[in-house]
Amino acid sequence: MRRGILAVLVVVLFSGCANYQTMALKKGQRTISTTAESVVLLTVEVSRPDGSRYQPNPAIVLVSAMHTGDREQATLFRFSRKDDRVEMDGHAVYLSSMALAPGHYRIDGISGIANAFPFIGQFFIPVLAEFDVEAQSVSYLGHIAATMRERREGEFRAGSTIPLIDQSATGMISHTWDVAIENRYDTDMATFRQRFPALADLRVQSEALPAWDRAAAQRLWDGVSKPAAETTADEAVSSRAN
Repeated sequence: MRRGILAVLVVVLFSGCANYQTMALKKGQRTISTTAESVVLLTVEVSRPDGSRYQPNPAIVLVSAMHTGDREQATLFRFSRKDDRVEMDGHAVYLSSMALAPGHYRIDGISGIANAFPFIGQFFIPVLAEFDVEAQSVSYLGHIAATMRERREGEFRAGSTIPLIDQSATGMISHTWDVAIENRYDTDMATFRQRFPALADLRVQSEALPAWDRAAAQRLWDGVSKPAAETTADEAVSSRAN
């Protein structure tokens, strides 16, 4: 039975817990320490090419720790427009820098909003890509490009069906996501190093994520599997990027 996973984006599975964190790096930052936690880099690009004024803006990257036993710990990393948003080839790209302890993790997805008067739509992009973090390291996971398109019958939706009027008006109910995960190490690292001087002389490992699995995302929507966490739609709106 369909669980309506996208109606709520992050609540802790069973008795796990979720916490909000800012990105590890700030614009112009010149020093970085990986003694306590490593840093994982990722670029995110979200687009809607149909000309709608309800353009999606990512706000949160949801990451779950898979190495914590029965309780998967969920962390919600917030984007800041000031620090993390850049223009690349005429497109808005978000630079994600996440501080994580060594272990095995999963990027559950990316949430955000599409707002223009008088409606605000919330979306969730299921990524479901696992990765490992080594101690005292800085690593690059790749570039996630999510494109919003009209949904065909049975496909997972771009967002929840609640609140119905806002989600319908903004296209979250009638659309879905196509996702591509690419290794753009040279291009992305040049941008990261320009934005964050602390990375200039550091060795950054390339640990590219696996290709996106649409079937896994569909199973999540259909309720066959479930992520570590979900959050209410109200939380998603209030945690929009600065």
